[in-house]
Amino acid sequence: MINSKYLQNIEKYFAILFAMNKLYVLPQLLLACTLITLPGCLTDGSGTESGSTVVTAPTTTPTSPTADPTRTICDPFKTNSPQARDRGLVGNLFYLTDDQPRYSNITDYLNNAKVIDANIYLDRLFIPTRPFDRGFYMQSGDLVTNINGTTLYEYFGLRMTGQLQLAANEEPGYYQLATLADDGALLKIPDGLGGQKIIVNNDGTHSTKFKCATEPVYMDRSTHLPISMEYYQGPRFHISLVAMWRPWPDGVTNTNPVNDPLCGQQGNSLFFDSTKDPVASNAAFYQLLERKWKVLENENYVFPEQSNNPCAPPEETLAISNYSLSGIARDRVTLTWSTNVESNSQGESNLTSTGVKTLSQVDATNTLSHTLTITGLIPNTLYAIRALSTSPGGQNAISDERVFRTPR
Repeated sequence: MINSKYLQNIEKYFAILFAMNKLYVLPQLLLACTLITLPGCLTDGSGTESGSTVVTAPTTTPTSPTADPTRTICDPFKTNSPQARDRGLVGNLFYLTDDQPRYSNITDYLNNAKVIDANIYLDRLFIPTRPFDRGFYMQSGDLVTNINGTTLYEYFGLRMTGQLQLAANEEPGYYQLATLADDGALLKIPDGLGGQKIIVNNDGTHSTKFKCATEPVYMDRSTHLPISMEYYQGPRFHISLVAMWRPWPDGVTNTNPVNDPLCGQQGNSLFFDSTKDPVASNAAFYQLLERKWKVLENENYVFPEQSNNPCAPPEETLAISNYSLSGIARDRVTLTWSTNVESNSQGESNLTSTGVKTLSQVDATNTLSHTLTITGLIPNTLYAIRALSTSPGGQNAISDERVFRTPR
């Protein structure tokens, strides 16, 4: 007789094959495992690890978006980034059942967790440290639960795939990748041999930790770098997952390891203040921005194979892009950015030492190309600056923060 665990393995592999659109191999696999009841037959996620390189069998990766709202999860973390139909990440959601061990690494999650029968779409990976008690909702409004009907607050994971590209205002060259994560996360890129290697290892159950790549990736205007982000959330209550990069620092060759003073540092209140709503950035995060780290934007992500995000609204959404600072002086700075919908211009300056934020006057001219100068700044002071635009129809868009220090 075939035992129940073996049947569960067959069912699990059937779901993986279905999601990969490879049902043509299913009859042969089922026949082989029905006639030869090997205990290891039809298990997924097997592979070998050597150093920082992990080569595994392909896991569940949707190859085309589904229009079925009962099988579509749209940006559950609300990443403050406009949805675009051709950009973002797509992947799967999985969880541990109540009778499973509480694993402390992503590989055990991938090999043992139960996969939700749905695709999940993210605009980008920007989840500052915060409590997570909302759970996941399908596009239809149905709450995702485990087999016991419990909302997924803890002991779940994500495997997201996409491609990285330069934003319009980023220069070709070598870049250093990094992640902030609570709990474990592995960022992988191709190893050049047909498999994947870990470029940033932030695995394990821990508070929000900053980990950096010790080798660069080269990006030019034609580069679409395939990535996968494998992440798990262990025990509640905090969650965090942020993908960042910066130009490889000057004076360091592209073959020598380089580090940031905060690489390896951790703490749930180190980078963000999760007691505030919305979550506020703390001094350590501003230090990262000052050292040219940047949160990867929606513009940096391209879907791996599909060109249509079913979560994106059909109407064009106001979005800010190509945001940069120039003309930095003792008492002023000039902001420039673009929008895809004609809209007005405003700036917000944040005195990082006190958290006091000041809004500039609104330039009411509706335009696609924005230039705004903020004055009245204090010399030798660290500021975080954001660009804001509002369209005539009432849509609002806010850029990520850019950090700079005024001259003495």
